[in-house]
Amino acid sequence: MLYDRLTRLGERGAWEVDLTQALLRLPARVDEPLAARAAALGTPAGNRLAGWLRAGGLPTPDQRVVTLPRSEHRQGYYRGYEHLPRQRTHVLVSPPEGVDDPFGLLTVPAGSVDSYVGGAALLWPAVLPGYRGLVAAYALPDIASGADQDLSGGAAILPLLAECGGDGGPAVDLALAYGLGARHESDRVAAVDALLMLAAAGDLDAPTVGAHLGALAAVGDLTLTRTLQPLRDAAAAGAPLSTWRLLAAALPALLAGPKAPRGTPDLLTLAAETVGAAGARIDVPGLAEVAARGGSSRLVAEARRLAAALDR
Repeated sequence: MLYDRLTRLGERGAWEVDLTQALLRLPARVDEPLAARAAALGTPAGNRLAGWLRAGGLPTPDQRVVTLPRSEHRQGYYRGYEHLPRQRTHVLVSPPEGVDDPFGLLTVPAGSVDSYVGGAALLWPAVLPGYRGLVAAYALPDIASGADQDLSGGAAILPLLAECGGDGGPAVDLALAYGLGARHESDRVAAVDALLMLAAAGDLDAPTVGAHLGALAAVGDLTLTRTLQPLRDAAAAGAPLSTWRLLAAALPALLAGPKAPRGTPDLLTLAAETVGAAGARIDVPGLAEVAARGGSSRLVAEARRLAAALDR
């Protein structure tokens, strides 16, 4: 369709902005014959389309996970400062070395702890449908706000994000982890929908999502008890293997501290259930040590239950 429109456009001007938006909506990888046909038009727009296709669209940006504290409270009134999370894990996005970024699309700075766009993030999947990781990076502050500030609606973008093409990376993994721990049920449901869609497409990195979830919950940046029902729903909806892999990666951080976060025994229970359904063994660092403790606390009992399920 884009090629046909460029053919009709011919040498006429005033096409730069519209063509830029059209190029951003193309898949990152397109067959070479289309590039040759576009170049054969001999027009500026055709040449630009051919160059874009041969270059593979936007280059894959670099993503880097960082954890930033909230800003220092200076003198003066700051409404709601005490309710801000003390820190937040972000993803910094930057162009690969040697790549210019004149429109700033490949540059996503870490948003402040109190940043929240509020609905505008929903536009990004339509702007960059072939660049899932970039969309996730732009939307991450809103998604995180649903977990660490109890705001609503930020995770609504997650199913749209799952429908995007292209690579994901850390921004997608963090977005799912925050979404599973969102305060509002509608946001958690959206996270489960996205998780199932990505799993069905073979695009879910369950261990990395789980590692982020465990790390966030271990330091109190995410409320662990909120994640149980969405993970149980994901397992029941046909993704027990993905759920088990996620839990196996989350549990080491939860079991490592002197006191496991509230909700850890419930996740151990779910892990014991899903490991049997998945039929896949993954060693869980720290599990044997907790299972070997004395006493009859629920944490120890569920650790023993999971260890027994793994032995079977």
